Amino acid sequence: MNDLSSPRLHVRIDGVTAPARVLAELKQVSTLGLAEVRSLIAAGVPVLDVEMFTNDWYDGGAARVLNLLSGWEAQGVGYILRETLTEPDAGEATDDAPQMTLDELRTIIRTSEEERARADELDDLRYGEVIVTEQGDASATLAAVSPGVTYDARRDSRRSE
Repeated sequence: MNDLSSPRLHVRIDGVTAPARVLAELKQVSTLGLAEVRSLIAAGVPVLDVEMFTNDWYDGGAARVLNLLSGWEAQGVGYILRETLTEPDAGEATDDAPQMTLDELRTIIRTSEEERARADELDDLRYGEVIVTEQGDASATLAAVSPGVTYDARRDSRRSE
């Protein structure tokens, strides 16, 4: 088995052909040409292979995939969605991975975004982020989140002790 750091999301078109709008959408979201997309569909292999939980995933990749698949579902386009740990060209069958529904993907995306937001909050607490309210004093906040650093509002600066 290929040892990758993140699971991958594989999307396969359920059938041997796809409507022209699906081909155009796949061409737009991937680096593949129309002929390549058609041959992938005909061969029954994934037309999308997306690494999950990467910077690209959090920076809009998950939303793009979700929007694409939501549109297909609304249009009645059949597809098979799987979460796997292998790349489709690694010579290993991805059909062994269990299928998932679009609702399960939504839950995975929502949960991962919530976890990332919590991790970002913890990073802010660990490494210090000064938040000054309109009339507030930042020194108490700074002391709580960044021990050993003081805030001098008169000079609007931070200095280490």
